[in-house]
Amino acid sequence: MLLQHIILKNNLKSIVVILLTAMLFSCSKKIEEVNRFYQDNESIPLSETKNFKLTYTLLGQKALILTAPLMIDYGNQKDFNYQYFPKKIKIELINHQNGDITIVTADKAYIYKNPDLAELIGNVKIMGADGSRLETSHLFWDGVNQHIFGEAQTVLKQNDEQISGVGFDSSLDFKNVRLNKITGVLRLKDTE
Repeated sequence: MLLQHIILKNNLKSIVVILLTAMLFSCSKKIEEVNRFYQDNESIPLSETKNFKLTYTLLGQKALILTAPLMIDYGNQKDFNYQYFPKKIKIELINHQNGDITIVTADKAYIYKNPDLAELIGNVKIMGADGSRLETSHLFWDGVNQHIFGEAQTVLKQNDEQISGVGFDSSLDFKNVRLNKITGVLRLKDTE
């Protein structure tokens, strides 16, 4: 009787091991099928995140804080991976050398992974720590070179000056700004 009990117990263990192995193999096949499904259906996002907040650190210090009410990740795109922020975006750029914070806001944005480029659309505002401000409806941000550019109507406010133009090119700190088709009022130094 004891021998039958041991044999039955060992048979049950073997059956459980076989079932678990079969389940694991069927799960791995399902995972492969799901991955293939997402790769074949690029219009379906990989994920959606509500109340998204990303804190990026550089050398152990905060360098960027990105917040948005919704982020949709299309990382399954074969040729062009991106993240979409359809309901506002706010980016705080922190200069860890002097503590200055530049704030960037827009109605919506796309962040492309390759190349490292962001596209901001609708009520785009960049507010520098020194009070300078750039406003436009559409801009591109080259993350590698910290360079911003666009072709839309743009207003640049610095000190008590306001300059408008159509199309611009600038470093993110506004030290090297180039506006096209300029209008506005500028203060000029009188040199005699």
